[in-house]
Amino acid sequence: MTYRILLIISLVASCESKDPAEIETDSEPVFEIQKIADLDPQLTESSGALFLNGKLYSHSDMGGVANLLQLNLDGTINETISYQNARVKDWEDIASDDNFIYIADIGNNLANRKDLQIFKIAKSQMNNPKAAIETISFSFNDQTDFGNGEYNKNSYDAEAIAVIEGQMYVFTKDWVKLDTKIYRFSTQAGNYPSDPLTTLNIGGLVTGATTTPDGTIVICGYSPTLSPFVAQLKIIDGLPTMHRKVDITGMLGTGSQIEGITYAGKVDGAFTYYLTSEKFTRIIAGQNIEFPANLYELKWNE
Repeated sequence: MTYRILLIISLVASCESKDPAEIETDSEPVFEIQKIADLDPQLTESSGALFLNGKLYSHSDMGGVANLLQLNLDGTINETISYQNARVKDWEDIASDDNFIYIADIGNNLANRKDLQIFKIAKSQMNNPKAAIETISFSFNDQTDFGNGEYNKNSYDAEAIAVIEGQMYVFTKDWVKLDTKIYRFSTQAGNYPSDPLTTLNIGGLVTGATTTPDGTIVICGYSPTLSPFVAQLKIIDGLPTMHRKVDITGMLGTGSQIEGITYAGKVDGAFTYYLTSEKFTRIIAGQNIEFPANLYELKWNE
């Protein structure tokens, strides 16, 4: 079922900052999202998504060899690429720029990792299991405690990255304050101790990010009670700044553990994205509650 929200925006407000030649007049404001498939049973923990050259890719957050899965839009797995030169602990997101893809081995549920890293692979080699891989290492300069030992009770977990103009943006998944700190450093291979660039009061757990050609960052996530959301960020004076957040609980329902998002181009004038969710299972009051792993399509055009 497709749900649709018409975003009422003043024509003057939407056009005042644009060159008249860039203004599209044939696409109405739209926000709609629909489930398009169940994900393959092998992919119960899809953690990131990438749409590239007309193909959709995803991956699990399980440790071991970096397996990149090319998906069909019916949720089935078409191909698996196993990168032999990269072993991941907790692969949480994937991003790309003109020449490279980036594998974010940044999951940090216990906030005890000192080996956070992002693997960099040339697009020309992305289908080669033996591809040469560069490493971008980084650390959170403001983190001083690495030993609280409590699962999902810290401020330095991370599951989302975005790449814009040679800069890597990392978004924390703060289980304590439900905000996100954003760190920025070069996409060149190296080691980057990083101070937070800014903090956004997102009111939830950020789990994925993507970018559009105009430099907008779109993030996804959910609340501690699994109420999913998406949000647009604009770069203003060099800082990612909240532009709009939409709670999509009423469209997908509570229990949608949205984990990955990727920009897939324009369809009928609307910016289009694919999102993935993980399978979620809990026993509550003696009852087994299960939400499946799904693939969604989001159209969001203002």
